[in-house]
Amino acid sequence: MDTFEIKDEEINVEEIMDKIRENIKKRKECGIYKNESREEVEQVFSEISSPREIIPQEPETINSSYDIRNSSYSISSHRPVLGKFLIKGRKLVHGEVRRYVDPALQKQSELNSNLANLLSDTKERVSSYYNEIEQLKTDIEKLECENRTLKSKIEQLNSEAKKLNIESEQLKSEIIPNIKKEMESIVSKKIELSVSKEVESVISAIDLDLDNKAWLSRILETRIPKEYKQVTNFPTTTDSEINYYVFEEKFRGPRENILKHFAGFIDYFANCTNVLDIGCGRGEFLELARDRGINARGIDVNEDMINFCKSKGLSVELKDAIEALCGIDDKSLDGIFISQVVEHLSPDYLISMLNLCNRKMKYGFYIIIETVNPLSLFSFANFYIDLSHVKPVHPETLKFLLNTTGFRDIETKFSSPVPSEIKLQKLPDLEGLAEKSRLLVGICNQNIDMINNALYGAQDYAIIGKK
Repeated sequence: MDTFEIKDEEINVEEIMDKIRENIKKRKECGIYKNESREEVEQVFSEISSPREIIPQEPETINSSYDIRNSSYSISSHRPVLGKFLIKGRKLVHGEVRRYVDPALQKQSELNSNLANLLSDTKERVSSYYNEIEQLKTDIEKLECENRTLKSKIEQLNSEAKKLNIESEQLKSEIIPNIKKEMESIVSKKIELSVSKEVESVISAIDLDLDNKAWLSRILETRIPKEYKQVTNFPTTTDSEINYYVFEEKFRGPRENILKHFAGFIDYFANCTNVLDIGCGRGEFLELARDRGINARGIDVNEDMINFCKSKGLSVELKDAIEALCGIDDKSLDGIFISQVVEHLSPDYLISMLNLCNRKMKYGFYIIIETVNPLSLFSFANFYIDLSHVKPVHPETLKFLLNTTGFRDIETKFSSPVPSEIKLQKLPDLEGLAEKSRLLVGICNQNIDMINNALYGAQDYAIIGKK
């Protein structure tokens, strides 16, 4: 009986792999691996045979023939009479023979089965190693290709680096001086631009002042009687009234300051479409409302003020407050602004005007009334500089009048504080003072605060109410 044997000398995969690793290691240490050709790499694997060369017989054939026992025989006889006896005798003999032969055949079959399993497992391992070797070949080919590509890129980068070094040297020698010149030119232009802007701002302010004075000159020109136009050193007006435009320019302050002051009230009229400014004066509120997209119009009894506002393109009319309010539909206004007006009115006129304001306004909108603060002695002392002032109105009085005429959510806002350098100065809290001295300094400073509030309180206040 022939059997297939596998000797250890025929296949030793570990030894082969160790040999490959050692070969690669030696080549790397010698520095020649990176320059090896395709033929030299193939030589490393030339000693390795394929699994079919190592194991010539297929595992399926081996597995089907490892059992040497014969189970396909049959005992029979062609003799009709003696056949039965012969068959029985042969079975007895066959049974006795199997008692001695079957154990040996069983062991041989088991040995053959184990060898077949070992062979199959070895085949799988060899195939796996062979696949790994093939993968190594492929990886080495890729590495060689990548190595060549990297070499080419490195050479290209070196060439570009040399070019960049040359160009950078040229930049240093040629462009940098030009950049310095351009920077100096830009700085010089910026300085000139800054100076020109400041000059333009000054010129603009001068032009505005000249325009105002020219406008005032034209107003005064219209007031001088024709028969006195050729006479020099003659008064600029012939009537008994003062020029209120000139008066406001001197005592109320520039329009720019009033615009900043009114900016604190304009948000109450956001998105309004029909706001009335009673006593619009030089039109500061109307100009601010126009810039914010609020539709507002003004009235005033001073013709000079009306003419000035019209010269600014503002919507104004020469009308008395009560006359103007009577001509407006009830519940049509969505805002009323009255600044520095109520101190010019008699009590009866003021009450009538406030009642009309409530009638003409829509629900949920604001009325703002600003006037001089009589609680401040500093403000009260300057109250009668304006000859047209009738009497100051106490904040509580104005709040009461708004409340009784139907306004709600009434609040008071004080504004225009007196500069701190005008007020009384507090005593300094010096270090090293005794406890009693510190107490006296604190009392004095508290009294100074009270005196300052009475003497130098806010110059104006505003009462804000909602219908």
